[in-house]
Amino acid sequence: MANPLDPKPDANLDSNSFLSGMNESGASERPFADKLESTMAKDRSVIGKNIKFRGELIGTEDLHIEGTIEGTVIMEGHDLSIGREGEINANIHAQNIVINGTLTGDALADELIEIRNTAVVKGNLIAPRIQLDDGGKFRGSMDMVDTDDEMKARHSEFKDKLVHPNLPPKDEAPSKPVAKKPFAPAKDAAKDSAKDAELADS
Repeated sequence: MANPLDPKPDANLDSNSFLSGMNESGASERPFADKLESTMAKDRSVIGKNIKFRGELIGTEDLHIEGTIEGTVIMEGHDLSIGREGEINANIHAQNIVINGTLTGDALADELIEIRNTAVVKGNLIAPRIQLDDGGKFRGSMDMVDTDDEMKARHSEFKDKLVHPNLPPKDEAPSKPVAKKPFAPAKDAAKDSAKDAELADS
């Protein structure tokens, strides 16, 4: 027989409770997305909301953007998150992409693209997994890739979109610097020395 003095079990901890599987905000738990976000928060670079960047942005670590980016963003093998203040007008490639702000452009992710409820996205998305939260705004196409071969094909197609229009192609060797001309050509220098000699004689 149970001892009446023992504390009663908390109803909230009951695994059969209708609240199990729900977080405090009442939304279903997203273990993968939450784990991804906590991992991204540990080691990452941040572009602040007062930073504006134009061109080709390439990184070898996780990146969080709160500023304005225009061009291309390549974070191959690393995660990219766009904050609520972030405004991206670029084609992007990363391992995982989490969007809370504004993205105008195409995106390729090797694992997951997540569009949060505060996001506004206009562009075409390619990834094995794409998640659109209730409230997130999206206009474009979604291509959820099934196989590795299909992903490789999408990678090769997407490479053309990751070249900023104002930058030279990557295969093109940088042009050699033009050698500076001497201040006075040799002929002029000879004439000047002849004139100096005449003046000295007179």
